[in-house]
Amino acid sequence: MDPLLVAALETLGIADAPRPLTSHHTHAWRAGGWRIKTAERPVDVASLHHEARALTILREQGLYPVGGAHGHVGDGVWTAVEWRPGMTLWRWCESARRAGPGLADRLPALARRAFAALARLHTVGWHHGDIQPMNILVTPGGGIEFIDHDLTHHPDLLPLPVPYRGGMDLTTAPEIARQLLDTGPGHHVRLTDVAEVYSLGASFRAAWTGSAPATDRAIGGRIGAADILEDIATGRHRPPLAAVRPWPDPDLEDLLEATMSLDPTDRAVVRPASPYRC
Repeated sequence: MDPLLVAALETLGIADAPRPLTSHHTHAWRAGGWRIKTAERPVDVASLHHEARALTILREQGLYPVGGAHGHVGDGVWTAVEWRPGMTLWRWCESARRAGPGLADRLPALARRAFAALARLHTVGWHHGDIQPMNILVTPGGGIEFIDHDLTHHPDLLPLPVPYRGGMDLTTAPEIARQLLDTGPGHHVRLTDVAEVYSLGASFRAAWTGSAPATDRAIGGRIGAADILEDIATGRHRPPLAAVRPWPDPDLEDLLEATMSLDPTDRAVVRPASPYRC
């Protein structure tokens, strides 16, 4: 077993056998009530330190009330974050698609609550950096939390250990996609509030429809990553929402179209006046 993982388990007093967070993770586990990550490469160590500091500040500001711990073994580092109850937006919408339009009235309210949560973070200087369906948690009470803060930006944090080049491609805003196409890997892309508004709209569209939100093409054959980014930047292959939605929902469709405008100056910023309940 990874010595860093062993150290984390011993420090936290966890007797349960850890299991990989997903089949794709090799340095992240769930054990007991914790999510544990380890790193040994300097850049990965710096990334874990960055996330741990971000979580500390978020907790101090009352924006993300989770406990955390970290430690070292040689030059390596482990971090642990309390496991949050709920399911990712992707899984929640999978359930909604199976249940059918009976849940239609819950989705617009859930989306508006998510945009309100994002607006609260933006108001005090935070950018999440990787908004996607797997990084949005729907809590048992119907609340929204953003998880995985390794790409988070805030004035009180040190700069990221590597230039910021966006999060998940398919939820990347068109203007960010254009910057990625026009600059090299050493260029730090500047993230904005409206770019994250787009990413949140794209996340809800992807999770609700079960399909890519900005293009109907995928990487393979003669289609490369640059082609997908060009699709996102121009909207040239974005399928109409009416062609991919699992059922009609005018409120949700209007919200997604307004927040996913190609022109960032036309993008809606959602701030509901009162709380919504699922």
